[in-house]
Amino acid sequence: MKSAFLSVLICVCLWPAFGAVDYTKFSHSTPKHKSACNTCHKIPTKNWTKVSQYPDVTDFPDHDACVSCHRAQFFKGARPPICSVCHSKTSPRDEARYVFRNPATTLQFTIEFPHDRHQDVIAQQRTSSPSVKLLAHAAPQQFNNCTICHGGTVFAVGAPAPTPTPNPPTSDTDGLGLIPYKASPTQHSACFNCHWKSQEPVAANCNGCHKLAAAPYSRSPAPHRISRNFIHEGGGEKKQHVAECTTCHINITKSATLRGLRPDVPITSCTECHNKEGLRQDLSKELTALDKNRAFTCVYCHAPDVGSLDAPVSHYLIAQRPPLKRKDIK
Repeated sequence: MKSAFLSVLICVCLWPAFGAVDYTKFSHSTPKHKSACNTCHKIPTKNWTKVSQYPDVTDFPDHDACVSCHRAQFFKGARPPICSVCHSKTSPRDEARYVFRNPATTLQFTIEFPHDRHQDVIAQQRTSSPSVKLLAHAAPQQFNNCTICHGGTVFAVGAPAPTPTPNPPTSDTDGLGLIPYKASPTQHSACFNCHWKSQEPVAANCNGCHKLAAAPYSRSPAPHRISRNFIHEGGGEKKQHVAECTTCHINITKSATLRGLRPDVPITSCTECHNKEGLRQDLSKELTALDKNRAFTCVYCHAPDVGSLDAPVSHYLIAQRPPLKRKDIK
């Protein structure tokens, strides 16, 4: 009897610390939150015309989505903790909400995007000859492939820019240079041209692209760039970098998922121009400078954090030289 009473007492004492639910945090992994998305999210939301150019989910679910299960928590006191999931102020007289999606919260869903399928579809829609597009010296063109989604250039804060650099940053934040990237889709507008209602997964089928992650995570601000000085629109006066994307990104279009996806550009894509006999010897020049000074930093392509490492074996193979470690250079 005494042991049973003690067990009950322990449970009662520990319940606030270990058993209580934190209603200030919402998780899609909660079993009762795994219903169909349109149980709570309405597509489109009522306010979409004010914040978007196309029908979309642009706001948190209405109150009825919460009250249907959480009436007790919804009316708990003057400032119910559960309201802080969506509202920036938990007050019955203030309806202010966070921006949707709240950038301060972690992500709960991953995105399944098969590059291989989309590349096949885009390839069927090409109207001009691929052989013309592969000519690096041809006039700049808007290729009907990856640039449909990855058009334009954006800049992300990164490591300090090397000097000199082919693309000096236009501004600087705490000494961090701005790194050029090809833009990536961040909104449904890139998808809904095809996937609104005519082609699966359609707009109402959220689970077709969004998969619940094993644990909440934070999105990295930008992908890691090894050759940060490369500019897609560069290549001198002739703009020789402007070419069919898969000329350099040879494996990315075969990927059936975004998980673990990397740009995957082999060194040979660069050295066809930048280390070719009779043309230029950019790679060999840097390796020669490294021979003379093992503290030399390769900055023609790389930022100092990468350029100060040992040159990869692939670089030495291209230059037809045996690989060396910096510690072995005298």
